[in-house]
Amino acid sequence: MLPRRGSRIRRRLRITVGAVLHPVGSLPSRVYWTRRIVGIAVAVLLAVVPFLFLSSGGDQSEASGANSPSPTQPATTPQLELIPAQPLQTSTAAPTTAAPTTTAPAPSQPPVSAPPPATPVLCTDDMLAITAGTQRPEYSPADKPTLLMTVQNVSAAPCVRDLGTAQQEWGVFDGDVRLWGSNDCLYEPASKMQTVQPGQQITLRVEWSGLTSDRECAEPRRRLAPGEYQIRARIGTAQSPNAALILR
Repeated sequence: MLPRRGSRIRRRLRITVGAVLHPVGSLPSRVYWTRRIVGIAVAVLLAVVPFLFLSSGGDQSEASGANSPSPTQPATTPQLELIPAQPLQTSTAAPTTAAPTTTAPAPSQPPVSAPPPATPVLCTDDMLAITAGTQRPEYSPADKPTLLMTVQNVSAAPCVRDLGTAQQEWGVFDGDVRLWGSNDCLYEPASKMQTVQPGQQITLRVEWSGLTSDRECAEPRRRLAPGEYQIRARIGTAQSPNAALILR
């Protein structure tokens, strides 16, 4: 009958354990125990160190896995920090101005001299246009009409003429009959020399009492009846054409 396999294994284990616990050899037993202890320690270290390395690597990988985003979860977009606008600072310092650029002066040219003004000459009758008129188109016989006279230089040169009361005269006529004259009974006539430029127009005026007169101041004065009369004006020997005077 063959021995069982299990009984052989148990016998081998008893022999091995016994050999370990009771070392047999030529050397003292202390030497064998030291060798066994060193061998057991090396075996334990070889078994424990890989386990510690694997466990620490796993922790680090787990920690890094916890901190890093998963492939399916995108990292959050950083938000901008809004900073409120600051008020503008006003400066009291004087503004800096750029230095003015200097340009070379243009070559000087001789100034163009204006022609000297023409010396006025004495106005002749041909150089003047005299016009008579009234301030209003119609008057009442009881009014005191304002009679006008315009003196215009129609020449191309300035001229001088006496326009004083000694040279002015208005007359009211009924046809060829002289009814009133501004120089009748005139006291202290005066002279006034006036320069008249080309095209310039000077207006003179006189107020008529509405009564007749004569050169000698002898006839009684009377008021004119309503009707249409003529007036003429002159400066010296320069005379105007007739103008209408209407009394209603």
